[in-house]
Amino acid sequence: MKSFDVVVVGAGLIGCCIARELAGLGLRVLALDRQEPGKEASWAAAGMLTPASESIEEHALVPLANASLALYPAFIEEIERTTGRKTGYRRDGALEVFFGEGAEQKLRHWLAAVRSAGFHPQPVNASELRHSEPALAADAAAGAFLAEEGSVDNRLLTPAVAEAARHAGAEVRAGVEVVGLTHAGGRTTGVETRSGTIAAGQVVVAAGCFSPQIEGVGRYAPTIPARGQMAALRPATMPLRRVVRGPSYVVPRNDGRLLIGATVERAGFEKAVTAAGIGRLLSDAVRMAPVLAGAPIVETWSGLRPDTPDHLPILGPTDIEGLWMATGHYRNGILLAPATGRAMSEWITQGHTSMPVEGFSPMRFAGTGRDRAQIAAG
Repeated sequence: MKSFDVVVVGAGLIGCCIARELAGLGLRVLALDRQEPGKEASWAAAGMLTPASESIEEHALVPLANASLALYPAFIEEIERTTGRKTGYRRDGALEVFFGEGAEQKLRHWLAAVRSAGFHPQPVNASELRHSEPALAADAAAGAFLAEEGSVDNRLLTPAVAEAARHAGAEVRAGVEVVGLTHAGGRTTGVETRSGTIAAGQVVVAAGCFSPQIEGVGRYAPTIPARGQMAALRPATMPLRRVVRGPSYVVPRNDGRLLIGATVERAGFEKAVTAAGIGRLLSDAVRMAPVLAGAPIVETWSGLRPDTPDHLPILGPTDIEGLWMATGHYRNGILLAPATGRAMSEWITQGHTSMPVEGFSPMRFAGTGRDRAQIAAG
């Protein structure tokens, strides 16, 4: 029976980043996906690259988000060079826009929140907003520009990273559902699939909101699905040049589509598109840029983000030797993918990581055992 140094359970963007990093270091790596790789949360996202947090509970994520954003330019360059694929990477900043009465006060509250997290957005007035994005509604009264932000086309990036992982020597298999783990001598020795056992020295669970469905994983990764509905328009000419966030957000793509997102719903594992959800998104988009009222709708969809009880990722070793978690990225999986790949590869090969992962240990949910993630990170 063929064995591997590492089995990564889940071959979305996070899993493929981990597989690529580890294979590039010479390890025998297998990434498994229950369906076609990259067709869950990685496929459904908008691809915004925004590390700025708007609430106190998200502030803990800022150091890792900033570290991952800093990795992105070199990460994209290497993926595109290795595979010859384009990823739709754009680094043209983002606008946070407030409309109508009370816009200035809303901006002040928003600025206070993001500045408390260490960000320094540039406030812009109504005249500057109209000059920057002429298609915005006439009552776009106040806003802020975040110059370091951007976006990537996740539907292009994810298969490119999977190909780069294969190029590095990793094996990526589709249609293999992992149902449990194997153990011997107090350590994890592989995975149980519906078609048999696969032996591995290390197992990394990167299965998003499906992680708890693997027997023995739920105590470390109590992820739950948070449904997000989205829509795509194809205006005759692109009315917006960059990511714009208001009541909802709009993300321009290089192929001429304009993405509108996204709802956050507790609907279990039902990936439905509803009249109420899509209706609100379309209404918000037209509210932000009235010219979109006549734009054709070319696609609607929904996806399942992997949320956690504290809305923070679950990263690092568990109290079982050889078992690692890399899940629960919630609304930030695309942004955090490069840093997660780096962190997991460093942990597994060096016993520690240079990435700022304090507070994300799986052991905060398990409730027993030593928090080896915090020790290793320190």
